[in-house]
Amino acid sequence: MKNLYLRSMLAAACAVTLAACGGSGGNLYLQVSVSGLAKAGLILQNDGERLPVTVGQNIVAFTKLVKTDDRYNITIAEQPKGAVCTIINGVGKASSYSVTTAAVSCTTNTYPLKGTITGLTAGNLRLVMGSTGTTLSAGATAYTFESVADGAPYGISILAQPTGLMCRFQGSKSADGSDTVGTMGSAATTAATIDCTPQ
Repeated sequence: MKNLYLRSMLAAACAVTLAACGGSGGNLYLQVSVSGLAKAGLILQNDGERLPVTVGQNIVAFTKLVKTDDRYNITIAEQPKGAVCTIINGVGKASSYSVTTAAVSCTTNTYPLKGTITGLTAGNLRLVMGSTGTTLSAGATAYTFESVADGAPYGISILAQPTGLMCRFQGSKSADGSDTVGTMGSAATTAATIDCTPQ
């Protein structure tokens, strides 16, 4: 009888210990670290729960708690518009107080930004956009910046004029017409035309 009582007490103590350690009932947060997300619309999913992720969040957590040894399979239910996200370590088994091994890495789509040029009869027209530049030769009728992020604001400037010519962006707000600004679209986008005339 005494042995039965001791065994019952031991079983109760073990049950309390397991509950405190997550052995029964979910008490672990399934968290995901997020990097590179600059576009809205990302939704993650695990065990039927959909988790929207807002731009600027570095760590997100599902509201459904998991317990030790529970398996999880985090997937991307919806990609953000204009970007592609991938899951790293999205499949696994809970084994700590806070499950944080899963990660999402996102890359914003990029597209070419192009514009036309008229009257470029001399070479060395130099255009810059941020840290990127391009030099146009005589006779060129177009300019291109190959990789501009979806939805990003851009500004293109004329850094150097061709000899004997004055080139200006159509519709420029600057006094000398040497700058143009805009917002990149979700596909190849056309920027302002450059008109060059003799000085």
